Amino acid sequence: YFEVLQFQRLADNWGEDFRFEKERGSERQSLRLTLNCLDPARLLAERQQALHSLTAFSATLSPPDWTSRALGLGAEAVFRREASPFAASQLEVFLATDVDTRFSQRQQSLPRLAELLLAWLAREPGNCIIYFSSYRYLQDCLALLQAQGLERLRPCLWVQQREQEDAGREQLLQQLETRRDVVALCILGGVFGEGIDLPGERLTSVVIVGVGLPQFNRDTRMLQAWYQQRCGAGFEYACLYPGMQKVDQALGRVIRASEDRGRALLVDSRYGQRQYRELLPPWWNYCA
Repeated sequence: YFEVLQFQRLADNWGEDFRFEKERGSERQSLRLTLNCLDPARLLAERQQALHSLTAFSATLSPPDWTSRALGLGAEAVFRREASPFAASQLEVFLATDVDTRFSQRQQSLPRLAELLLAWLAREPGNCIIYFSSYRYLQDCLALLQAQGLERLRPCLWVQQREQEDAGREQLLQQLETRRDVVALCILGGVFGEGIDLPGERLTSVVIVGVGLPQFNRDTRMLQAWYQQRCGAGFEYACLYPGMQKVDQALGRVIRASEDRGRALLVDSRYGQRQYRELLPPWWNYCA
């Protein structure tokens, strides 16, 4: 009863930015109803109209037009970018553009990717997190890394599980605090890609495999079609900008204080393209 009542309350917000989906379940006479809000900008704008003022701040609010549109901010909103509090020399970012991580090319590029990651771990001391765009991609690469001696190179290996429990999260945080030889394989955009603070020697390098684009499924297609119709930028608003925001957030795990130093490796052929490069934080040093 209460679930139906909650569904009805949500349906009161119905507008052209919602989609109502109906599908048959696996069991006989089973029906699944989904109310999907493609774009919360309208609802956010309605809430903001009741406020005297609103301040939104983050290190990942770019590009301004996408951010303003997604948050439902009006034309009078002022966007301001301040200089980074950190020096560019604190983080060196290397670009490996010879590896194609697109879904259709992943199996062919896995050997080169594994070679690159092992070389990075052999060269870069200290704790390292390697981010992958999907759990399947992580597992495929992990199998190849282990076959080539990853655990001899870095015996302290931690792998994010598909359904990660809180105990596993705390285990990784404890290892990063007490050890200096950890390599962790995590999902880009997940709990370990944002919202964790790892200052000092807890994390000295990250590797980001891919550009963070979402899986191209039915939901992504609906969202892309919506933004294409509304502002003529379907791919950018639904895929490119959210994906590169995940990359920016993961990069931000390394430098958390004025005395921190670290390195990062971005792996994808698309980092050689302007539309991706210009979305990276401008305050770091990038080395091809």
